[in-house]
Amino acid sequence: MRWLIRRVLKQGKGAVSYEEDVHFGDILSIGRAADQAIFLSDIRAALNHARVTALSPGRYKVESLILAGIRVNGELTYATNVGAGASVEIASTRIVLLEPPRDFEAAVEISTLDKTEQEAAKAKRAKPTSLRETWLSKRFPSWLLFVLVLAFGLLLPAASHFVPALGRLMGHIGLPTTASWNPGPLDAAHRFFGDDCKQCHRTPFLTVRDEACTTCHTRMAAHADPARFNLPQLGEARCGSCHQDHLGLAGMVNTDESLCADCHTDLPARTQNATQLADATDFGKHHPEFRVRLPAWDASGKFTPQLTRLAADLKENSGLKFDHALHLKPDLNSPRGRRSLDCASCHVPDAGGLAMKPVNFQSMCQDCHTLGFDTFAPDRQVPHAKVAEVVYMLDDYYAKRALEGGYTEASAPGFVQQRRRPGDTPLSQQETIEALSWARNKSRQVADSVFTGRACVTCHTVTRAAATNVPGAGWQIAPVRVAGIWYGEAKFTHAKHSTMDCKDCHAAATSKSATDLLIPDLANCRQCHAGADGGSKVASTCIACHRYHQSGTLQLNTL
Repeated sequence: MRWLIRRVLKQGKGAVSYEEDVHFGDILSIGRAADQAIFLSDIRAALNHARVTALSPGRYKVESLILAGIRVNGELTYATNVGAGASVEIASTRIVLLEPPRDFEAAVEISTLDKTEQEAAKAKRAKPTSLRETWLSKRFPSWLLFVLVLAFGLLLPAASHFVPALGRLMGHIGLPTTASWNPGPLDAAHRFFGDDCKQCHRTPFLTVRDEACTTCHTRMAAHADPARFNLPQLGEARCGSCHQDHLGLAGMVNTDESLCADCHTDLPARTQNATQLADATDFGKHHPEFRVRLPAWDASGKFTPQLTRLAADLKENSGLKFDHALHLKPDLNSPRGRRSLDCASCHVPDAGGLAMKPVNFQSMCQDCHTLGFDTFAPDRQVPHAKVAEVVYMLDDYYAKRALEGGYTEASAPGFVQQRRRPGDTPLSQQETIEALSWARNKSRQVADSVFTGRACVTCHTVTRAAATNVPGAGWQIAPVRVAGIWYGEAKFTHAKHSTMDCKDCHAAATSKSATDLLIPDLANCRQCHAGADGGSKVASTCIACHRYHQSGTLQLNTL
């Protein structure tokens, strides 16, 4: 099969010349490779770009050999059958399929697209990119959209606010109400009235006022005494400055450290020396040593704990005698055999894990420290921590033994030592008086022994009124009170530190006196905790340990 290949050569001043060539074969290959029937020098053409097959005189099949396809008569295709006059465009080359002249079965004409033609073709295929290139105008859609936004975004929701009945109707039929103005989900505590915006937004188009908050939060204390600390930073601060709703289920509490640090710098100057609080801006870098609540009593005996700055020589006056190191030794000797104690034997977290339950003598101590008082009754014990009941119980016990008889102590009268059987002659009146007199003396002797020798004095400070010389009377036991909450100005929970060992924070194994203060200091906490920028440590902002609204409970302004 003979192909006529005619090349159109454009010369200067619009002159055109032709160059003809003959190709033999059924297929006319097109590409940038040297073996192609039609060689294209344009770099945008593939090595084997396309091929044309002559089906019959004037009928051709055009096929693309690349995934991008080929443009035939201005349309992108992969394979198509066309007739004479069809145009194939590849890069900057146009190939027109012709009716074959005499002595040829197929013919093509090759010409080069100039820049003007290429730009025109590109513009023709380009999609519109602005309204100016379409039949639409800007003004009408803009006004239409403005009216729709005004009606559905402002007027209808505003109408539902001022006319509640209309708002309920609009909500049922799907029209926008004030709910469409909701910028985000409410906090979990406010969701139960979330449909009624007027609970908080009482005045339209104004921020939430403090009165709307204090209507429900009636018992919320201020941060400091407003009379003593009349500071603009406190008095003029809105609730919404720190508590911003519509930020999710737990977004009401602002934990940003700078919220506290901005005011807790240079406190003496800010408060005119009205506070004893030290400056604090970052837990890891700038924070004073902790202050703990130490047990103390006033002149009348009322428990009045005192806040004291932690120091190495600080002692605790709990009123108790106790040796931690002794009790933590292995294989302790007890009435029930050898025992080994650990911290959890006496210190048990409360239900919430916040603090430890008070140490209870009956459940934790009495197994080893029995309160027996008489070898003839080894199972009998006096009650704990009740002086009057101890004396009453001893009086009752020895009176009963004296009247029953059979108490074989050498100091007892003979008729008290003698066991009386049912039916024996009862004691005479004189013998009864003597028996009860002996019982009272014996009770007072045993009481003195219990308070000062065998029991109470082991753990407690026991004193006796100077004016009292009566045996068994006038005894006083110093009150015992261990601080349940040591950090009065901060919140701490053992539950969040359950992965730590007790010895990591409390040096109980080396403590030999109950006056040792086994409370961790600032340096101990900084082993794990740092400020807001914690790095490899636990990031701890101010609100992680401190409450804000607390002047009504702790009176921080006076601490």
